[in-house]
Amino acid sequence: MKPSGARGSHRILPPLPAWARYVVAGFIAACFAYAIWLLNRIEQADGEPDIVLEKRVTVPALDDDILAETADATRRDRLLVEQAPLAHLLAEALDVGPSVAAALDIPSEMVPIADLRAAIADWRLRWLWYEGQLVHLIGPRGGHPVEGYSVYEATIRLADGEAVIAAFSIPPDGPGVAVGDWVRVEGYLLKLRDTTYPEKLNAAPMLVGRSIQRDYEDWDEVTALDPELLATLDDSSMWPGDLAWRDVEDDQTEALWHLGAFARDTADDWTLADWRKIEPLSVAEPYDRLVAGEVARGEPMRVFGTLIRRRTVAAPANPANIRFWTSAWIQASSFGGHLIPVWVPGEVGQLPLRAQLEVKGYYYRWYVYDSQQGKRYRVPLFVAADLDEFDLKTGERMKEIGGWLAGGALLLVIGLLWGQRRASRAALAHSRDMDKRRRKRREASAGSAP
Repeated sequence: MKPSGARGSHRILPPLPAWARYVVAGFIAACFAYAIWLLNRIEQADGEPDIVLEKRVTVPALDDDILAETADATRRDRLLVEQAPLAHLLAEALDVGPSVAAALDIPSEMVPIADLRAAIADWRLRWLWYEGQLVHLIGPRGGHPVEGYSVYEATIRLADGEAVIAAFSIPPDGPGVAVGDWVRVEGYLLKLRDTTYPEKLNAAPMLVGRSIQRDYEDWDEVTALDPELLATLDDSSMWPGDLAWRDVEDDQTEALWHLGAFARDTADDWTLADWRKIEPLSVAEPYDRLVAGEVARGEPMRVFGTLIRRRTVAAPANPANIRFWTSAWIQASSFGGHLIPVWVPGEVGQLPLRAQLEVKGYYYRWYVYDSQQGKRYRVPLFVAADLDEFDLKTGERMKEIGGWLAGGALLLVIGLLWGQRRASRAALAHSRDMDKRRRKRREASAGSAP
């Protein structure tokens, strides 16, 4: 007979054995542990960076009234060069470096000359570039609007036989900048110009820029690092020398071009599994080896962090055929929250700020920066083929976890249904038992009645 206190009480779920309770508790604890691990693994980088990373690029303000004097509709117009527009552009072009050129939307490829002639009004005053053989060089001569500068004029023969005329201010005194050499010119497109001397030209584009640069014969794909070439970058006495402070615009050397081309040309040769075998940058052993000089230039290393800022600049002429450089700053929590510079030889796709990155880079050299609080930091600088978002493989893991949760939920539902069915049967049996007892009591009461 059931105790009176237990009469009418029924369990929704059947009692679980001890081992099953431990399994359920362990499953719930594992879910919480995974959630905490997931939150900690994704670096939030809530702290503000110590330096202002994004430099505001100011583009020259051109005077439309002065430039309106330019005309090239007739041959007479094209034989003349309006001095006021030329002087104005020469002065403004002095401030156009690679960063400003990128802000001026310099094309990634040379614009065909035929396209310029067909729509000169659309292309006029755009910052363009061309490369070819230097066939004529005139200057220095007076008439420059800025004291201390002279006017130079060059004629460039392109590979397709077309010609471009360029006026510039900085003397071409670098190596390899002489008649017959392969050069590159950039500048504002002033007008179409005709010349009769020293060469007869018809409707040749005239650019007005700041300098003429040596260009190079393009390298083949770089699939192996050259230690001797990388060793030409001597940073043994760089602290606190000038090299450590150079941005990507100022550090254009063959060593950088070589390492950038290697990162770009071998990017498809590395799988994610290959990179996951490479140690990440941290304040532990990798940093100690860096300080001790045991990390060779070009050694691969991974950098985990948050994208703080980035900017893209046009690259100067180089044999690696690198058209743009992207300079990015990564806040690495595994490196004490310091900012790690990464240079990418190309333009990077759209990435939101605070994106979590796993940079697969190669060590280049040390970099020094001062924080807004006046602290000076020395951090390693890396060159990478791209800025890759950190892929936690959450889709696959969530599918796996979802399968386990679905299985657990199914077992829970089955347990509920089974318990409910058992409780219903017990309630029905109890009800029948109570009815039977009531009938017996009624029968007993009727038999004892007078």
